[in-house]
Amino acid sequence: MIVKLLLMNMLVILQHQMDWIMLLLQVVEKRRMGLRLRYGTQMNMEAWLSLMKMNNMKMVREGEASFPYTMIS
Repeated sequence: MIVKLLLMNMLVILQHQMDWIMLLLQVVEKRRMGLRLRYGTQMNMEAWLSLMKMNNMKMVREGEASFPYTMIS
């Protein structure tokens, strides 16, 4: 009887530990997803700025710019 109670208590403890582990894994995965989204946004912004930089340099080179000189770095 005592052994059965000890085993049941151990199972309950293991179940709680598994719940905590699953919760921690979910938190880590959500953080990784957030970092991936942020990195993707950063890459999109860098690509957009590069495109704007090339367009501005082209306009200045061709003399079509209505502004003296614009450089985005």
